[in-house]
Formats: sequence, C-alpha cells, structure tokens
Amino acid sequence: MLTLLRIFLLTLFTTVTLPGGCLSAQAQPPTKTAAAADEKALTVFPNPSTGIVHININGFEGRKLELRVLNVIGTVMYRESLTELRDRYTRTLDLSKFANGLYYVKLEADNASEMRKLVIR
Repeated sequence: MLTLLRIFLLTLFTTVTLPGGCLSAQAQPPTKTAAAADEKALTVFPNPSTGIVHININGFEGRKLELRVLNVIGTVMYRESLTELRDRYTRTLDLSKFANGLYYVKLEADNASEMRKLVIR
C-alpha cells in the first residue's frame, strides 16, 4: 500500500504541462526489465546550472531528433536537429546568456518524446 502511495505521489508531483497544452511529460516508476538497456533516456546536468549544460541522449540511435530548450511559457529558446546518432550522444550547450529561471529541455523523435526540467541560476 505504501509503495502505491509513493508511486501516486511521484506521478502527481512530476507531471509537467506547458501552457496551451503543448506537452505533458510524466515520470514513470523505475522498473527492472531486460528491456531497460533499450529504453530511451535524456539526462540534463548539472541541474541547477549556471548555464553550461551537458545533455546525454541514449536509445535514439538511427533517428532524426529535434532538441529544444523552452522557457516556462513554451517559447523555443534554442533548437537543434540531430541526425544519425550512435548508441550514446553527449552535447554541451552554453545557455549562460539565458535569464535565470526554469526551462524545459525537450527531445522529440517521430514517435517518442522526452522532456526534463532545467533551472538556470
């Protein structure tokens, strides 16, 4: 029962919806399966950041991707198209000219999407 309550609270407090309903990202409870290595992952660090941000992308090999940084009202502040990724890909972005605040890093493929919060101080 306690585990179900934790999962419910985790899901409730990690749901993100941008204004206009343009995207909703929801955390999933961790599962340990044989397919865990095949999962798609987006990691953004350090977080909070002073503006130099490292982005790790796993599980999107061979796909065309769109990497975006959005502000809290959904305006695209940075956009980059990525193609022909290998198993793991790391990108460093200099967002130090961005105003302090909350941003979203969004990665989109044809049928998959990942989004992470990013705080710039």
